[in-house]
Amino acid sequence: MRTFFADGIEGLEAGARAELASDEVGHVRAARIRPGDRLLLIDGAGSPWEAELVGLDRRRASCRLLAPLPSGPPLPLHLWAPVANRDRSLWLVEKVVELGVATITWIEWERSRSVADGSRSGGFLRRAEGRARAALKQSGRGWLPRLEGFVKPEEAFGRHEGTGWLADQEGRPLLGGGIPRDSRAGPAGPPLTVAVGPEGGLTSAERRCFSEAGFELFSLSPATLRFETAAVVAAAAAAAILADEENEADEDGTT
Repeated sequence: MRTFFADGIEGLEAGARAELASDEVGHVRAARIRPGDRLLLIDGAGSPWEAELVGLDRRRASCRLLAPLPSGPPLPLHLWAPVANRDRSLWLVEKVVELGVATITWIEWERSRSVADGSRSGGFLRRAEGRARAALKQSGRGWLPRLEGFVKPEEAFGRHEGTGWLADQEGRPLLGGGIPRDSRAGPAGPPLTVAVGPEGGLTSAERRCFSEAGFELFSLSPATLRFETAAVVAAAAAAAILADEENEADEDGTT
């Protein structure tokens, strides 16, 4: 079944009608889906449904909900990305949404201020939301991340809870078992924030803020990675660890 967004389906029951998001109508027509065909509806809030298309015209697509589908909880995984090049930041959004991050926060580090476009505009956030929705449909995940734009470091640290990792070449290797057991977050435990600094690196004052907030430093590669590559590698490693923790908890009968 093809997957489409339908807002407002959380809490509905089988047999209820649902309208596809307005920007999905053209996609339904392009996919040659006709009334009577089955499709998968998602709302980005963990409420997927099998549905039947019952009405289609140039502006609207209506469905009848058939059966709710299982959807696990979102990963307690948050990404701090630097304000940086717009196009590369949009690529980052696609990839980390596929990995299951819960939030993406863009932070204005000292060395982010020199970036020309900087992905600072409201238009960027609208594009990022579109990329996120497309990536969610492609990946089959149920939760759309919250996108938070252009936050000052002091605000980000003031809101931080749980454990944290900072991608830094001076840290211990992240891959290959370099993470101590007691530094891992679990699905029922505290959230995990993965942070990537700007191109040119963090200032010494910014690094002290991470240390004071209890972030652990982890190296991703002996090579110097672009910020978007570092973010995807770190998020992938964190998502895999969180998934392992969830599987272990299931096997122990604790969830």
